Amino acid sequence: MRSLKTIYWYVCFPQRTLTMHYSLSDIQNWNDQYRNNLIHALSGYHGVFLLAAKGADGHASLLLIDSVVNLGASQIGFVIPQQTTAVIDQLRKTKCCTINHVHKSFLKNAHYANVALASGAPVFETCNLVERYEDGFQAPFVGESKVAFGLELTNELVVPGTDAVLFSGAVKSVYIDDVVIETDGQIDLETAHDVCVTGTTQYSTVSKFRKMETAELEHMPDFKAKERPDNVVFDKTSQTYNASLLPYGTSIGAPKITETGVSAWKNSSISNFNHSFNNKIESLKKTYQDLIDEYRLNEMLYQAKISFEPIIGQVYYLYRNSNVDECFLSLIPPSDWKKECLGSFKLSHDKIWQKVLEEQGS
Repeated sequence: MRSLKTIYWYVCFPQRTLTMHYSLSDIQNWNDQYRNNLIHALSGYHGVFLLAAKGADGHASLLLIDSVVNLGASQIGFVIPQQTTAVIDQLRKTKCCTINHVHKSFLKNAHYANVALASGAPVFETCNLVERYEDGFQAPFVGESKVAFGLELTNELVVPGTDAVLFSGAVKSVYIDDVVIETDGQIDLETAHDVCVTGTTQYSTVSKFRKMETAELEHMPDFKAKERPDNVVFDKTSQTYNASLLPYGTSIGAPKITETGVSAWKNSSISNFNHSFNNKIESLKKTYQDLIDEYRLNEMLYQAKISFEPIIGQVYYLYRNSNVDECFLSLIPPSDWKKECLGSFKLSHDKIWQKVLEEQGS
């Protein structure tokens, strides 16, 4: 049974309920790119990194990744696809790599790293990135990165049921620009201009929102208690005081908001709609009838006997032959002989016969 707060939420904010449901068959019917983007975005924002490695042959690799996770006790893991066999071979042989944060300044270069790697071209040179070596570490660092660290790999796991390989290792060296380190050891990724990704191609900037205290049981807040008086306008979604942005007054002296009857407005609107709709129906009927009349007139004229090629814009007269049941076109006006005239007509530029008014044909 739903709590009173849950019922209140559904009543007051029906637009925020989960209205769309996709079954497994729906997901399987999506095209590959759409499905890949949506499923990838379900896990939210991911940090963006360049993994760098180097083989015994001296060939350096760069791979753009977004699955880096802290495993505790100076252990960090990352996931890469099994298809990147060249990089995996280097990692298995050398047991080391570097992880380099990607910043806005070289995002485009990093975005194309995997393409350059797959082509077999020198990745650092192709992407115009600096290949830097420090502390005798075999794997190179990305010179443009303000936050980077070297890993000594200790574990590898092929994730069952996927095409992913999880590597993990110990942090052996760290390179960070001093301006992005805060006094408590936090890294100011906003100042570093780090980027994150949702889906596979949608990048976003990183911005700090709020610094919380360490979560401890004795400091657990009473979440049911009101944090602010009822007359304080605060938007919980954006965590901002937004009274100045609302389209109505919120102060105690603001005009009272009262519900107004809508029956008169609804009846008037329905009447106006019916009138407009009926006019459109009548217009469609007239257009349809005019089209039928035009078709029948042209059918009659094209079936009539014509012994010459009609000139566009010239007026012709349609007569009924008295001896046989047929019609024929002639230039002779009805005033010059006594035959049954069915009307005067002329041919338009698009070869459609049009009836000429009597005063024009006389």
